[in-house]
Amino acid sequence: MSAERTIAHDPTKYGRVFRREDAHLVVFERQLRFTAEHVWASIAEPEQRAVWCPGIRFEPKPDARYDIWFGDECEGPSHVSGTLAAFDPPRRLALGSIDIQLAPTNDGGCLLTFADVLWFDDKRTKTAFANAVLGGWHQFLDRWEIWLAEGRADLRLKEPDYSRIDVPGRP
Repeated sequence: MSAERTIAHDPTKYGRVFRREDAHLVVFERQLRFTAEHVWASIAEPEQRAVWCPGIRFEPKPDARYDIWFGDECEGPSHVSGTLAAFDPPRRLALGSIDIQLAPTNDGGCLLTFADVLWFDDKRTKTAFANAVLGGWHQFLDRWEIWLAEGRADLRLKEPDYSRIDVPGRP
C-alpha cells in the first residue's frame, strides 16, 4: 500500500474537544460493525496489537504496566508509561489519560469512545497542539478500523490536516 494512502474521511469521525477545569478533553466516537469482544481482542491481545499498533504495549490484566512509544513525527513526548487505570474486558481500557470504552449497539456492532486529555505547554499555541493530537489520534483510529475490517496493518496512513477541519470545542 502506498505511503500516500488516506482513507475517506467521514466528518462524524473528526472528534470533539471539551473544556475541563484543568485541561481539554479530546473525544472520538466511532460506530463499528464489529462486536465489542472482537474490538477488545484487537487491542488487548498482544499478538494483534503488535501488528497494527506496535507502539503500545501492556499485559492484558488489571494494574499492568503500559508503555506507549510515539512515532518520529510526534511533537510531544516520545515515550510514556504507567499503570493501567482501568481494565474491564470487553468494556473499558485506560492507559494514563487515554480512555477507551466499548458499548454494544443494537445492530450487533459497538460504539467505540476514545478520549485523551490535552496537556498544553508553551512550545506552541493551544490550537496547533490540539490539531496535532486530533490528527494523530484520528490516524490511530483509522488504522484500527482497517485492522478490524481487513486484518492488515496500514502503518503509513496520512494524518488528516486538522487546521482545515472545524472541530467543536477546539481551543
